[in-house]
Amino acid sequence: MLTRQKLDLTRDSIIFSLARLSEYRHKETGRHLERVRDLSLLLATQLATCPRVPEQIDDQFISDLGRAAPLHDIGKVAIPDSILLKPGKLTADEFETIKRHTTIGAQTLQAVMSNGHEVSFLVAAMDVAHYHHERYDGKGYPEGLVGENIPLCARIVCLADTYDAIRMKRDYKPAETHEFAFSEITRASGLQFDPQVVQAFLTVEEQFRETYDSHAEADEADSADPSLLAAAD
Repeated sequence: MLTRQKLDLTRDSIIFSLARLSEYRHKETGRHLERVRDLSLLLATQLATCPRVPEQIDDQFISDLGRAAPLHDIGKVAIPDSILLKPGKLTADEFETIKRHTTIGAQTLQAVMSNGHEVSFLVAAMDVAHYHHERYDGKGYPEGLVGENIPLCARIVCLADTYDAIRMKRDYKPAETHEFAFSEITRASGLQFDPQVVQAFLTVEEQFRETYDSHAEADEADSADPSLLAAAD
């Protein structure tokens, strides 16, 4: 008989596998989901030590965030390859289609909860999927929320996801350095990002560098493994 712990692990594994479906379409993203999770946890753990953060960040919040962060782009499974994998600049209509991944992801997770699986990490995952492209200044999407009206878990994942996106090589952009990402994030404090989350980033920025680089080294090892290459073929 499966124990509750094993059932929870099985559930989490299935949901994480679903989240990877969109990533498999981006072969160059490597361990993006794992990186966003680990970077988000670095931020949350640091924020938990800051008395000026009004939201409660306890062990349950951090546990839920670790499960929720990899689901931030789960809605991209519904975006056509012709748009999602387009190497050039998106048209206005194509960008509107891309933006729908936030509401699709939230609706997908809401459906899971409506079937009797309303556990706290799924609530966090729905917030992350729906709101991780909101901006602190209200110029984000899909709802244009401002400041602390954006759930804290989404504000955290927004910065972690952006850092990873800046550093990652894609068909349409080169990989950037930690220093470049640091500059872009600090410049956008109070605009794209919650200043408190940026302050946490400034405190753990070397750990950000180390975390990203360690995952990048693991990606290189995977790509050099002939057994993995054979499996991919």
